[in-house]
Amino acid sequence: MRDTRLSEPAEPTEHYIFNDSETIVLECGLQWGSVRDRDPIDLERRTAHRAVRALAALCEGLIMPVTLDMTRNWVDAYDWPADDSPPRWNWFLKTPQSPPDARSMYVDPQVMETATLDEQSMLTAVDRMLDDPCEAPEGKRPAWGEMRIRHTWARLPQPDRHIENGELRIDDHDDRARRVPVPLERRNGRIWVTVPETSVWYPFLLRVNKTFGTVHPDGAKCDEFIEMTIDVNWSFWWHPGEGRAMLDHAVGRLFRQGWRNAEPQAKTLPH
Repeated sequence: MRDTRLSEPAEPTEHYIFNDSETIVLECGLQWGSVRDRDPIDLERRTAHRAVRALAALCEGLIMPVTLDMTRNWVDAYDWPADDSPPRWNWFLKTPQSPPDARSMYVDPQVMETATLDEQSMLTAVDRMLDDPCEAPEGKRPAWGEMRIRHTWARLPQPDRHIENGELRIDDHDDRARRVPVPLERRNGRIWVTVPETSVWYPFLLRVNKTFGTVHPDGAKCDEFIEMTIDVNWSFWWHPGEGRAMLDHAVGRLFRQGWRNAEPQAKTLPH
């Protein structure tokens, strides 16, 4: 006889993919002082390199990025963005580890490939974007706009606790799915995880862009600001525990580079 009893719903896992990401926003102010008379592209390179160094410091031992989106635009004499952009205005850097369906978030990107996405390969890509020849309209010049890392792997904290029978399962709130198997990979004695095929949100999403202000009272001393947004999409690295400690430590490296909380009153990581 066929068993007509209702099956029991799967028990929820301890960790999950967020319905809404927990977000950390940091800023870095730059003082040009006597260097204001330098070539504007040299200043663009300085800020872009600062952004890359911050991304690399944050990712070290915690996040493995496998794609990078970059954009540039026109700015006027006061560094305000113009409505239009250069003919070649966006670049997409991919690696052999990128998902087969990984695409730029922008149309008609300039696609570049690299063996791995690290500080040096990102610096090379940024320089290529800034040095790409383009004839600027009168009163305008090219500037970088933003950098985005949207496809990531992340180092799993406490793998012995979370992996059972060689598998890791996690609940996906967006898709209302429980116990979804998560792809994992062992590298150098560590276990790295990435988005399940059924899910949308990668473990971390990172963005660095220009910004125009700060709520800190000493902001007037700075000539330019860049901002980093860290979207933490999986609870492994937000809930108290080893994963959160890993994130705190990574953000601490940025504080030592001169970054600080963009919203001092917001719930974020300690300085």
